[in-house]
Amino acid sequence: MKGLKLVLLFLLPVIIVGKEYFPRFMENQQLEDLKEQFQSLLFDKDNKVKVTSIRMEEKVIALKVNISNVEINETNKESIAQNSREILPEKICNSVGLSEWLANGKWISIDVTANGVKAITNIRITHEDCT
Repeated sequence: MKGLKLVLLFLLPVIIVGKEYFPRFMENQQLEDLKEQFQSLLFDKDNKVKVTSIRMEEKVIALKVNISNVEINETNKESIAQNSREILPEKICNSVGLSEWLANGKWISIDVTANGVKAITNIRITHEDCT
């Protein structure tokens, strides 16, 4: 009987802590999976561009995209921003699941940065951008 009490005494805190942290772990795992899906959708074969973070709220999916190993000056910054504004909405709008998300009055926000620090542009994609 004493052994059972010791086991219960050990298991009870483990169960309590597990109930607290397991949902957070699962949410983080789902966000990582979603980040990989966006990486595949937007930049399938481009090793220089990476989806670095994703945040989901009630009406918005917010992505941060980083372009690595590129020197930024005013000329190529505008060129990269323009290319991002043309290419990313097209890819988002051509995704069946995301176009449904947008049709429900929600939007997607993409922050494009270079080398992890320099902000290039922010792109907000709504259903109106896809029609």
